[in-house]
Amino acid sequence: MSARTGLGGPETGYGLTTAVLEALDLTLGMGPRYTYPLLVDLTASWRLHLPLLDGSGNFGSQHGDPPADARYTEVRLSGIGELALAAERGEVGPVPLGLIEGSFYRGGRVPPFAPARVLEALTAGAPDAGSPIMPTGGTVDGNVDRLLAGRPTRLTLGSTIAREPGALVITEVPFDVTVDDVAVQLEHRARAAGHRQQADYLPAGMEALQPLTGPAPVRQVRDESSGLTGIRVVCDLARDADVAQAEAWVRSVWPVTIEVDSQLPAPMGQLLATWDRGDGSGLGRLGALL
Repeated sequence: MSARTGLGGPETGYGLTTAVLEALDLTLGMGPRYTYPLLVDLTASWRLHLPLLDGSGNFGSQHGDPPADARYTEVRLSGIGELALAAERGEVGPVPLGLIEGSFYRGGRVPPFAPARVLEALTAGAPDAGSPIMPTGGTVDGNVDRLLAGRPTRLTLGSTIAREPGALVITEVPFDVTVDDVAVQLEHRARAAGHRQQADYLPAGMEALQPLTGPAPVRQVRDESSGLTGIRVVCDLARDADVAQAEAWVRSVWPVTIEVDSQLPAPMGQLLATWDRGDGSGLGRLGALL
């Protein structure tokens, strides 16, 4: 990308995003309608553990805000982006970005793993890199052993919820879920509690939703997220609400918790064992950047 677009790394200034898109269109034959969303993803820390690009301007947010028009943004390579290109050119050894990032961010089924755990597994010869870890944080549950064996597995991705006096606070949401959706759906569910939810038409195979019984343990939902506090969706609890039951109720609401299908291209032990260890300079450079 650097040779095609003239982008520099962290020590250089930003380049106009429109110029980058024009260069990609000339060399790859793909217009900005296709390449700009891909470029935006490469800047997003909530899409990738290790973004390849560093963006200046509005590139969207985890709240679901769209990025600004390309005319109003600029980009440059991140340190990881520079390292990836150096590895592609053969200037350093290979870098395990595929093992780290997976393909969830591209709509695929391969989950991401923690960069430090992948690096440790490759340098120390560990049999696996632990459970999948999402760039957004949150919880990952499911049959991880089945996943690491290379078999299709359904994973449950959950939000991180902190308990505070009189409230539950969501501080991390599942991958590919917006903070706004979490807040809106919780508020909607709290208002709807106690009322029968019945659709006039249901597609074949779908059962009617059961009535929600009893009052909701959550009386109000507020999104207090900011650049200083990070994600903070506050669920004020009803008087005398049981905290454990209230947390279970919150977690039952989509998309506070979601399910995703996942599968590795091969057993994790095989992926690690077949890694090219002839030149460890790429791993060394990666470790210095983590």
